[in-house]
Amino acid sequence: MTYYRIVIAGEGFFFDNYGSPEPVTGFIACRIIKAENEAMAVALAKRDILMHWNQSFNADRKLGLPKLSIEAVTPGKRSGPRPKQDYLFFTSNEDREAHLAHYLQKRPWWAFWR
Repeated sequence: MTYYRIVIAGEGFFFDNYGSPEPVTGFIACRIIKAENEAMAVALAKRDILMHWNQSFNADRKLGLPKLSIEAVTPGKRSGPRPKQDYLFFTSNEDREAHLAHYLQKRPWWAFWR
Protein backbone atom coordinates (compact mmCIF):
# COMPACT_ATOMS: atom_id res chain seq x y z
CA MET A 1 0.00 0.00 0.00
CA THR A 2 1.08 3.54 -0.75
CA TYR A 3 0.44 6.84 1.00
CA TYR A 4 -1.14 9.59 -1.10
CA ARG A 5 -1.29 13.32 -0.36
CA ILE A 6 -4.60 14.55 -1.73
CA VAL A 7 -5.49 18.24 -2.03
CA ILE A 8 -9.25 18.76 -2.31
CA ALA A 9 -11.33 21.90 -2.91
CA GLY A 10 -14.87 22.10 -1.57
CA GLU A 11 -17.33 24.65 -2.97
CA GLY A 12 -21.05 25.19 -3.47
CA PHE A 13 -22.01 26.29 0.04
CA PHE A 14 -21.70 29.50 2.00
CA PHE A 15 -21.95 30.68 5.55
CA ASP A 16 -21.50 34.00 7.31
CA ASN A 17 -17.97 35.19 7.79
CA TYR A 18 -18.46 37.13 10.98
CA GLY A 19 -16.83 40.54 10.78
CA SER A 20 -16.72 40.55 6.98
CA PRO A 21 -19.41 41.31 4.40
CA GLU A 22 -18.26 38.43 2.16
CA PRO A 23 -19.57 34.94 3.01
CA VAL A 24 -17.31 31.89 3.10
CA THR A 25 -17.87 30.03 -0.17
CA GLY A 26 -15.36 27.19 -0.08
CA PHE A 27 -12.37 25.47 1.45
CA ILE A 28 -9.13 23.75 0.58
CA ALA A 29 -8.17 20.63 2.53
CA CYS A 30 -5.27 18.20 2.38
CA ARG A 31 -5.41 14.58 3.52
CA ILE A 32 -2.86 11.80 3.73
CA ILE A 33 -4.48 8.47 2.81
CA LYS A 34 -3.01 4.98 2.74
CA ALA A 35 -4.56 2.96 -0.08
CA GLU A 36 -3.87 0.30 -2.69
CA ASN A 37 -4.22 2.73 -5.60
CA GLU A 38 -4.88 6.38 -6.39
CA ALA A 39 -8.58 5.93 -7.18
CA MET A 40 -9.20 4.29 -3.80
CA ALA A 41 -7.21 7.01 -2.02
CA VAL A 42 -9.30 9.74 -3.67
CA ALA A 43 -12.55 7.98 -2.77
CA LEU A 44 -11.45 7.56 0.87
CA ALA A 45 -10.34 11.20 1.14
CA LYS A 46 -13.69 12.43 -0.22
CA ARG A 47 -15.60 10.15 2.14
CA ASP A 48 -13.56 11.28 5.14
CA ILE A 49 -14.05 14.97 4.34
CA LEU A 50 -17.80 14.61 3.79
CA MET A 51 -18.21 12.61 7.01
CA HIS A 52 -16.23 15.18 9.00
CA TRP A 53 -18.16 18.03 7.32
CA ASN A 54 -21.53 16.56 8.31
CA GLN A 55 -20.43 15.81 11.87
CA SER A 56 -18.90 19.20 12.61
CA PHE A 57 -19.78 22.07 10.25
CA ASN A 58 -23.10 20.79 8.93
CA ALA A 59 -24.52 19.18 12.07
CA ASP A 60 -27.74 21.21 11.79
CA ARG A 61 -28.00 20.44 8.02
CA LYS A 62 -28.28 24.11 7.04
CA LEU A 63 -25.05 24.55 5.07
CA GLY A 64 -25.50 21.76 2.54
CA LEU A 65 -22.82 19.46 1.15
CA PRO A 66 -19.82 20.91 -0.62
CA LYS A 67 -19.03 19.92 -4.18
CA LEU A 68 -15.56 18.35 -3.94
CA SER A 69 -12.92 18.57 -6.65
CA ILE A 70 -9.46 17.04 -6.64
CA GLU A 71 -6.69 19.61 -7.07
CA ALA A 72 -3.62 17.36 -6.68
CA VAL A 73 -2.68 13.78 -5.84
CA THR A 74 0.92 12.92 -4.92
CA PRO A 75 2.13 9.45 -3.93
CA GLY A 76 4.82 9.28 -1.28
CA LYS A 77 5.99 7.77 1.97
CA ARG A 78 4.46 8.64 5.30
CA SER A 79 6.94 10.23 7.62
CA GLY A 80 6.68 13.12 9.99
CA PRO A 81 3.81 14.23 12.22
CA ARG A 82 0.25 13.00 11.85
CA PRO A 83 -1.78 15.49 9.77
CA LYS A 84 -4.46 17.63 11.35
CA GLN A 85 -8.01 17.88 10.03
CA ASP A 86 -7.57 21.45 8.77
CA TYR A 87 -9.72 23.37 6.34
CA LEU A 88 -8.47 26.58 4.76
CA PHE A 89 -11.67 28.54 4.10
CA PHE A 90 -11.87 31.19 1.39
CA THR A 91 -14.21 34.02 0.41
CA SER A 92 -12.84 34.85 -3.04
CA ASN A 93 -11.01 33.28 -5.94
CA GLU A 94 -7.81 35.09 -4.88
CA ASP A 95 -8.00 33.47 -1.43
CA ARG A 96 -8.63 30.09 -3.08
CA GLU A 97 -5.54 30.40 -5.27
CA ALA A 98 -3.38 31.49 -2.31
CA HIS A 99 -4.48 28.45 -0.27
CA LEU A 100 -3.84 26.14 -3.22
CA ALA A 101 -0.37 27.63 -3.68
CA HIS A 102 0.36 26.82 -0.02
CA TYR A 103 -0.38 23.13 -0.57
CA LEU A 104 1.15 22.84 -4.04
CA GLN A 105 4.59 24.24 -3.17
CA LYS A 106 7.55 21.99 -3.84
CA ARG A 107 8.61 20.90 -0.35
CA PRO A 108 8.44 17.69 1.66
CA TRP A 109 4.74 16.78 1.90
CA TRP A 110 4.95 16.17 5.64
CA ALA A 111 6.04 19.81 6.16
CA PHE A 112 2.47 21.00 5.49
CA TRP A 113 1.47 20.47 9.12
CA ARG A 114 4.24 22.40 10.84
